Amino acid sequence: MIVHRGRGGLIAFITFLCLLAAEAYTRAHYRDQQYYQQHSWPKLAACLVSALLVWWLSPRIPQTAGTSAERQTWLVSSSLDAPAHMAEAPAFKLTLFRDSDSLFFIPVKYWPLLLCALGVVLYFVPQTALP
Repeated sequence: MIVHRGRGGLIAFITFLCLLAAEAYTRAHYRDQQYYQQHSWPKLAACLVSALLVWWLSPRIPQTAGTSAERQTWLVSSSLDAPAHMAEAPAFKLTLFRDSDSLFFIPVKYWPLLLCALGVVLYFVPQTALP
């Protein structure tokens, strides 16, 4: 696809759902149909939540110190023989995205930072300046 590669389109879908949920929350909580359009903080919160979700679903390469021979030895040895600098992986880690996934030719690993920046921009840009 031209716009996304792999599961990169899910980034836009997750962000859209977070923004939609923020609008639904503000309409239900404040009982005002225009609150979401008049205030910037719900958009910032939605972008930060979507950045957190994309980061959590992204693959993280374990940081290993040592030579490749040491890593290979550890991979084939028992857990009792693991080097002290090798931290244990968390028990549950859901990874939806792969390293090759991208949206608008930007890899998935950069999108959490971009979504945070988008939230800050939406917070500080006056609502009248947006179309």
